[in-house]
Amino acid sequence: MTTGAPRDSAGQPAAVSGSRYRFASWVLTLVAVVAIVWFVTDLLRQCTPTQAVGSLGTASVDTVDAIGRNTLGVVREVHATLKDVLKPSVMNTPLVVLRGDDATPKIVVFTHLADVSVDLVSDTVFGDTYSRIEAKNCRAQFVVPVDRMTDRDVMFIPGNEGQPARIVVLAPRPRVDVEMLAIVPESIEFTERNTGLLHARSWVGMDNRDQLVRQLRPKLLEAVSNPTVRAKAEQAGRDFFEKRFAEWIRGDLQIGRDVVVDVRWTE
Repeated sequence: MTTGAPRDSAGQPAAVSGSRYRFASWVLTLVAVVAIVWFVTDLLRQCTPTQAVGSLGTASVDTVDAIGRNTLGVVREVHATLKDVLKPSVMNTPLVVLRGDDATPKIVVFTHLADVSVDLVSDTVFGDTYSRIEAKNCRAQFVVPVDRMTDRDVMFIPGNEGQPARIVVLAPRPRVDVEMLAIVPESIEFTERNTGLLHARSWVGMDNRDQLVRQLRPKLLEAVSNPTVRAKAEQAGRDFFEKRFAEWIRGDLQIGRDVVVDVRWTE
């Protein structure tokens, strides 16, 4: 009995059959790889905007442009709507509001500048609070209310026996114009320190600023009530009548410059 190489079911040698199987597997694997590469490449090409628009043709490009214009229009409408919603109710807020006129005749004879500060100290079992507010270059005007003067308050007394002529001016004493106190908001400086549990005041946005701001005006009035400041205002008022006011009277009365102006406060 003759023995030979192993054979498969078709009678072919087993080595030849194995080679053919391996070759077929390699071909199928190569075909599968090529198919996968082609599929991925085609998918990427379809997802690329340039290729997508190019494949659509001229009509498709027009359609895409129309969609883009419509989208841009929607975006603009939304933006305009947001602007309408977010814009303030008053577009132009005036810096000055005219509420009326003051026709009271008065002469400003002196302006006093002052730095005003207010301190507030609070001691509690939970902690302490120290608050301070300061406003720089506050202004207060001293005026002479000439509406209280009449023609009888200006008298001319001729000179005699070597005495020069006199002009006697009876005028109200200069006073603070309480309606014209000027405190510049930009100059206000506020500081506050809290200790203990009162640190929570700053966390919740609480402070004494508003309370101290309301005290600035009374403090300014207190400052200009100082006798030294009032004496300066009275001297400034006297200088005005002796120099400026007297010049007008001299011209009207046609008198010489040797006349003496005598200012007397009536109030």
